[in-house]
Amino acid sequence: MKFKKISKVMLAAASMLLLASCGNQQAKDDKAKMPTSYQTALKAAKGTTVTYYGFGGSETQNRWIDKVVTPMMKKKGITVKRVPMPIEDILNKLSNEKEANTKKGHMDVVWINGENFYNAKKLNLLAGPITGKQLPNMKAYISASDPDAKKDMDTAIDNLEVPYGNAQLVMVGSKKMFNNDYPTSAKQLLAWAKKNPGKLTYVAPPDFTGSAFIRNIIYETVGYQALNDAPATKAGIYKVIKPALAYLNELKPYLWQQGKNYPKSTAQMDKMFADHKIAMTFSYNQMYAATNKADGTFTNDAQTFVFDKGTVGNYNYLAIPKTSQNKAAAVVLINTMLSEKAQTDRLALKYGAVIPPYSSAKMPAKMSQKLDQIGEKNDIPMKTIAKKRVPEVSGKKIPIIEALWKEHVLNAD
Repeated sequence: MKFKKISKVMLAAASMLLLASCGNQQAKDDKAKMPTSYQTALKAAKGTTVTYYGFGGSETQNRWIDKVVTPMMKKKGITVKRVPMPIEDILNKLSNEKEANTKKGHMDVVWINGENFYNAKKLNLLAGPITGKQLPNMKAYISASDPDAKKDMDTAIDNLEVPYGNAQLVMVGSKKMFNNDYPTSAKQLLAWAKKNPGKLTYVAPPDFTGSAFIRNIIYETVGYQALNDAPATKAGIYKVIKPALAYLNELKPYLWQQGKNYPKSTAQMDKMFADHKIAMTFSYNQMYAATNKADGTFTNDAQTFVFDKGTVGNYNYLAIPKTSQNKAAAVVLINTMLSEKAQTDRLALKYGAVIPPYSSAKMPAKMSQKLDQIGEKNDIPMKTIAKKRVPEVSGKKIPIIEALWKEHVLNAD
């Protein structure tokens, strides 16, 4: 009798362990699959950690994630782990995880756009669909008909990423070095460089700001339409941009270190500018000069300017890798980052004053007022910069342009 009792107890304990094991496995499965609704995601994500991989070179961006987004997620019972990493390394890591057929991916949300999105989509690295059903803040503030909600640098988004921020290339120049007369065209820039050798440079591609500067020179030299209409082949693009490459070669000997070396990062270039070794730097953040002056990185000598013909503008996005083990928390994180509170806080100078990805017709009145207020702190009104915005070409053309620059400028005799 005693043996039978023990057997029954052991059987009951085994059953409970089995049920617990099944429950744990079910919880893992729930958070690893793409949730069908926000409430489903919130329930499955509670008590877990979500990893965010993005460009770590922006202190204001890092501060916003750490001081605004992370506490908001903590209130939802979710921990955020921010991992700074260049986008090229992120894509390599995702590709390796896919090739290894790993079931333990380390990335839950990635900051991505343009050529990197094109490559990630082509390699089938991203999970979807991500729609308004999972993201109530996307539904509330971003119109599905917006061009930037449908295409990312001419690549169809197909519900694989979500608009995250509005970006446009601006130049930040030294008032003293330029004597308040900023070069607002490629022609003027070259003329100034010849008179002031060693005082200009740009970051070598594939850095995104260096690559954007090169595309801007191409637009200035041959026009956006010519590049947009060119076939996405090395021969086709070379034929169109040859005059721009010739311009960059003419500029080269007048650059810092005679163009024999280029800054390896925007951080390095910013430091050179802050130390007054060069006359200008660049950024995709329209409020870059204002934010850096606010925290003391740049002095009041730093002034924003753009080319008369305009500068390239785009959106950046958030996506969920297929290998993510916590897609539920990834959805909650993206929705939180798109919230009115997070995006309004992000307009503060200490957080980079990044323009929200909201549709103009859906933007809350208070946010529009705040946009006008921060615009007053900039050297150029935001509306003026927006009018100078020129579109990006297809993301699949950008690596071809970068390869041609490397071949015909960097390694030219």
